[in-house]
Amino acid sequence: MGKAVLCLGQYAKIPYTFEKTRTRVFCIEELCFFFRENAGLVDASFFTKALADWIGEQCALPELAARLRALIKGKEKPETIVPQILEYVGICSEKEIRDTQQLIRLSADVSLPEKQKARADYFLENRRFAMAIREYRSMLAQKENLIPSFEGKIWHNLGVAQAGLFLFRKAADSFEKAYRLAGAQESLLVFLAAKRMRLSEQEYLAFLTEHGEYYEASLKLEEQVTARKEAWTDARNSSRIASIRSAFFAGEEEQCGRLMQQETGRLMEAYQDYAAEE
Repeated sequence: MGKAVLCLGQYAKIPYTFEKTRTRVFCIEELCFFFRENAGLVDASFFTKALADWIGEQCALPELAARLRALIKGKEKPETIVPQILEYVGICSEKEIRDTQQLIRLSADVSLPEKQKARADYFLENRRFAMAIREYRSMLAQKENLIPSFEGKIWHNLGVAQAGLFLFRKAADSFEKAYRLAGAQESLLVFLAAKRMRLSEQEYLAFLTEHGEYYEASLKLEEQVTARKEAWTDARNSSRIASIRSAFFAGEEEQCGRLMQQETGRLMEAYQDYAAEE
């Protein structure tokens, strides 16, 4: 069960409509949710006298309305205005406010497709893969507005998100489309990597035999795989796992059990945080 939220003001009899997104909000909490979920699309045009009037009259929050009017009059940027609204309402954590502010700042002064991509990329960078996939697919559904090089970047990042969820077949298809559209060497290498993860060794070698054009790229990929394995081994030897292994072989059962409990607890917390976001 989620925690209770103390709402401010009142439920509007007349909703406020954001024409750019064709979205209606009925209370100040819905307005905050809208800003959080659409931070990559927010620009100065969202903040008008009409919005301030709606907050004051329909939501019965004259103090916040006055503050918004002052911010608009002072020509403050969206990344300054939105955090003040979120802080006033108090339903967002400090991290959520910072994240929203960062998304708005990143998407300033760019085209709508770039704004949408910035939002999707933000989810990807924060390992919120399912949300990133939805955003990228939404953009690709409007592909008539995309130039090939930009569309290639979207397909590439979609593949990264899919690979993050171990959907290697879909990731390989996305990376291949990215390579065909934009010709980036990076897309080719991760296309082969996704193939390598999905296929058995024999199947992967058969694939390379059928596609000799990928031979040089496959060699580069193997160099990267070897380097990553060595780096992983070095990191593992100096990690918590190394401490657990050392305690186990030293016969320190109590210490080993305590370290294992700490590590599993940390992993469970990380998984719960990720699942809550998705």
